[in-house]
Amino acid sequence: MNVLLIAYEFPPLNSGGSHRPYRIASHLLRSGIRPIVVTPEASGHGEGNIDPSLGGDSDERMTVVRTPLDPKGPTYDLHATYYLHIVDPAARRWMHHLRPTIERIHREHRLDAILLTAPPFSLARPCARIAKDLGLPFILDLRDGWSHWIVTPYASYLHYRLTLREERLALESADAIVATSDQTITDLKSLHPHIAADRFHLITNSYAGDVPEIPERITMRTPTVAEPLRIGYVGSFYYTPYQRALMFSPWYRKKPHQFLQYAPRKEDWRYRSPHFFFKALAALRMKRPELAGLVRIELAGHVPAWLRDMVQEHGLMDLVVFHGRLGHREALALQARCDALLITSSKVIGGQDYSIAGKTFEYFQALRPILAFVSEGAQKRILQRSGLGLLCPPDDLSASVLVIERMLHGGIELRPDADFIRSMHSSVMAERFATVIRAVSGRRTKVIV
Repeated sequence: MNVLLIAYEFPPLNSGGSHRPYRIASHLLRSGIRPIVVTPEASGHGEGNIDPSLGGDSDERMTVVRTPLDPKGPTYDLHATYYLHIVDPAARRWMHHLRPTIERIHREHRLDAILLTAPPFSLARPCARIAKDLGLPFILDLRDGWSHWIVTPYASYLHYRLTLREERLALESADAIVATSDQTITDLKSLHPHIAADRFHLITNSYAGDVPEIPERITMRTPTVAEPLRIGYVGSFYYTPYQRALMFSPWYRKKPHQFLQYAPRKEDWRYRSPHFFFKALAALRMKRPELAGLVRIELAGHVPAWLRDMVQEHGLMDLVVFHGRLGHREALALQARCDALLITSSKVIGGQDYSIAGKTFEYFQALRPILAFVSEGAQKRILQRSGLGLLCPPDDLSASVLVIERMLHGGIELRPDADFIRSMHSSVMAERFATVIRAVSGRRTKVIV
């Protein structure tokens, strides 16, 4: 059985969206499914995030076909602007290369299904059309929410409705819809109740490499001034103060061209930033100044101006180390050196957050205690299930301070759920994909063009 995996992001590109398709493809062959990956030339994305150690083309477990990706032309920024687009402009750069490539691959290999992983969401409907034209089942893998991925408001209610329509048409075209969290599926079912519930499938992200030896309990060491407790974080926080201001400012305090902005729900992405973690650390320092020397914060990734300002605002510059961007191997090595790892989540006002950060699964593999400043939602639930989470309610400062204080005294015991952590390995998730692929294959009559 041959399946085409369409991945706009794929190694050696080191991005939030490149790891999942690679891990899927790496393990499908052992399930009797041959993955053929079609992806843009890595150079089309620019050279800033290329990490050769991630592999890709040289992997014998898959066939990788690379196509050109048009450069960003003079109208690219216009199409990408906040006000003048409904979907992202990725399809404009790629589809006229992608379609003939898919048709050629189908002639040569007789595909049994097409699997698209998104974002970018602009690829969903064009790829569904290709699958229909070729008589192949179409599987849509949503790594993120779509219409309800609301970091900042829509330009208007019309923009929201058109995005919702685009989402609906894409979902209707899919034989199977895969999402990375139970909350994403709940949200999509609520938004599109006419779509059969059995077309939705939960397949979370995963970790690669070896499955770790999982002890019955993990005991945190007692830090000293010479060997402080190292709390690490790798990656972006997906937050800017400006976007948050747009979300929560009343219309009459905005600029005239922003008066019509609309959000179907309020999401506070300051909770996704380390603000509440820093706030708790600052409060602990006021309460127990002698404990400050027992902790170091290791941050790896892009350092925006607001992040340095936030550290300074809380008086923590002497406790924080900024490592900047790291390659994937270096990031994993940093996580392994840390005593605990930080995770955060956004807050959906009056609702549940859908996102589970991809780094969660690498944290599971590292078997480190996870200091979790998380709101209600999928991220909190998966950490509770793992047995590795030290949960700090962001809105309860006293409770959060107490958790960090206990960590600095040492001796905290965690009992990881070994079966659950093993089930988060890439091989398990690939087998779940294989089950979905086998279930939809043969539903349509193939057409060779």
